[in-house]
Amino acid sequence: MPDLSNIVKAYDVRGVVPDEWDESLAELFGAAFVEVTGAGAIVVGHDMRPSSPGLSVAFARGAAARGVDVTLIGLCSTDQLYYASGSL
Repeated sequence: MPDLSNIVKAYDVRGVVPDEWDESLAELFGAAFVEVTGAGAIVVGHDMRPSSPGLSVAFARGAAARGVDVTLIGLCSTDQLYYASGSL
C-alpha cells in the first residue's frame, strides 16, 4: 500500500502513475468516495492524459460496487464535468 499522504491532498489526488497510484487504488478511491459522501449518483470524466481513461473507469467501478449510479462522460473539461454533475 502506497503512502497516501504523498498523493491525497485537500481537494484532489495527485501522483505519478503507476509508481504512486494505479487502477487498483483508483477503484478503492471510488468506493471510499461513496462511503464518505453518501452519494447516490455520480458523474465521472477524465482529462487527456493516457492513464486517465483507465483510472476513471476503475474509480467508477469502485463507486458502482457500492451501489451508486455512475455516469461516465469520458474526455471532458472541468467546466463540462461541473455542468454534467449538475444536470445529470
